[in-house]
Amino acid sequence: MQTYAGFWRRFVAFMIDNIILSIPTGLLTTVFMMVQMPQLMAAQTEEEIAAVLPGMFLVSILSNILFFVLFILYTAFMESSSKQATLGKMAMSIKVVDINGQRLNFWHAAGRNLGKVVSYFIIYFGFFMAAFTRRRQALHDIMASTFVVNNSYQAGQPLPQEPFRSGCLVGAIIVVLLPFISLFAAILIPFFVTTNDSLNTDNPAEVRLLQTQMQAIAKINISQEDPLYINGITLYTQDGDVYATRTQPSSFTVRLPKNQTEICCVEDDGDFCQSNAIAKCM
Repeated sequence: MQTYAGFWRRFVAFMIDNIILSIPTGLLTTVFMMVQMPQLMAAQTEEEIAAVLPGMFLVSILSNILFFVLFILYTAFMESSSKQATLGKMAMSIKVVDINGQRLNFWHAAGRNLGKVVSYFIIYFGFFMAAFTRRRQALHDIMASTFVVNNSYQAGQPLPQEPFRSGCLVGAIIVVLLPFISLFAAILIPFFVTTNDSLNTDNPAEVRLLQTQMQAIAKINISQEDPLYINGITLYTQDGDVYATRTQPSSFTVRLPKNQTEICCVEDDGDFCQSNAIAKCM
């Protein structure tokens, strides 16, 4: 049997422990919120609501602090006990040992779990390291010189090195970067969708995107002398109204009247407003 606990067994153990710790934290937070909720429901004006919100925000902060303190105490006590494992690790038949394969003392266990803070700041990558390092150590294990092993391991046995898993490293990097890739794609893709042939106002999705862009320009109040050029469209203001037209000559212009939220169509030549999804300006 393998000496070291696999990544997924550690992950399941971690989730079990978080669920266990979230119960007392959640109950206390609920009690505090119930005390403040009547004040929020009774608030009628913006000033009264603003007076209640800081207290609720403080409860949220204290809840997170309480969870963190309980987490450190719980993990340090359990991992330094004779079981060498939290309840989650016990459920997965794994335990924590030091560099000599021996049980950790309380302060060593506390320092090990405190080191997990670093992994939170680097978007959990430190936890994924347990999937590919040679001794299946997460970042906090490396920092504390500890190992997570299967219960079949006996103190005094050698702690071998295992093959480095480059595939798992690539997978971990992809998982960590995926949220950022998705975010950048959501921001950038609309600007790379070509609209040079026309404003494509028959497409409701592009109409909504154009309307959002024009509303944003209205909020920052860009002057007519400083237009924006996005995807072959010129966006500018005049007398408080926002206009959008093709950079090349177009048959119509889209308009967002001052202090309005809905765009409309202004004909430049002919009856082109009748053939698109935007209503004709009055």
